Amino acid sequence: MKKLKFLGKLMYGLNIMAVFLLVISFVLPYLPPSIFPSLSLLSLGVSPLLLINLLFGIYWLIRLKKQFLLSFLVLLIAYFHFNPFFEISSEGDPTKYKETLTLLSYNVHLFNAYEPEPNPEEVKQQISELIKTENPDVICIQEYYDANEGHFSDYPYRFIHFKDTSNALGHAIFSKYPIVNRGGFDFPNSYNNTIYADIKKGNDTLRIYNLHLQSLGILPSVAFLQSRGTDKIKKRISETFVIQEEQINSILEHKSRSKYPVIVSGDFNNTPFSYTYRSLKKNMNDAFLERGNGLGTTYLFNRYPMRIDYIFGSESMDVVKFNTIKNTFSDHYPVSATFGWN
Repeated sequence: MKKLKFLGKLMYGLNIMAVFLLVISFVLPYLPPSIFPSLSLLSLGVSPLLLINLLFGIYWLIRLKKQFLLSFLVLLIAYFHFNPFFEISSEGDPTKYKETLTLLSYNVHLFNAYEPEPNPEEVKQQISELIKTENPDVICIQEYYDANEGHFSDYPYRFIHFKDTSNALGHAIFSKYPIVNRGGFDFPNSYNNTIYADIKKGNDTLRIYNLHLQSLGILPSVAFLQSRGTDKIKKRISETFVIQEEQINSILEHKSRSKYPVIVSGDFNNTPFSYTYRSLKKNMNDAFLERGNGLGTTYLFNRYPMRIDYIFGSESMDVVKFNTIKNTFSDHYPVSATFGWN
């Protein structure tokens, strides 16, 4: 009897700790990592904390204990504070709009060119099937590898950018419609960068940003985490978030001067619970939240689902459709969104 009583107190104590950490995380999207570098790390733990609190709530509910209210209440607050973490949506009607544009964003992992056993034919086949199924008007590629331009032969307008001639990792925008302006951000001391293109469709022009923000540099394996040590990994992640803050400040300043509606897409290397996500989403529609389904997973970290690839659109455009494509040769899933406007 004493053991059961002790176990109950222990479980409730752990439950309070999980609730406390989740409550702290509510302020993280508003705290610049440059000012609070260590605290920003907690944004990566929000998703596990949501799951832990759900399990605690179920545990107390099964035992018919009123303690279940503690976790369920904080989960309810989190649902509205962070935006829904699970979506059930239907497609809109594209015929309602004067113009529509479908964009596909995909981190192709250098087309697996540096994998131990690359399979270029499989890559080619999957890209061909992807383009045929989604039929995007614009394709934004992160981690583009120079030998693969032929995969996008149906897209006559293109902007392919490498930081310098010695860098094999670039980014690309392929379009069915004319590109009337283009440019890039070569972030200092980073292999990551961002490119943009102004695309003219009919009488309208849209600005498309293709982002690849600073990577965490952490392999999705427990062995890697164990070999590097907790302190080194914490330092690396906090430094990454500070660099991301600098990068998004450059992007947002440039975006603020655009006279056209904007679509922001790419690999943000951060979660929907972060300062990075909140800053880039400001005054934009997250296509997944508007028309997505399920968890929206775009990356598996040691089998743990994460959403780090996004497509945002200016509020002047409606999201008609969103799709996360599970058939992939990369370590990321491609995402596709259709926007409509009158």
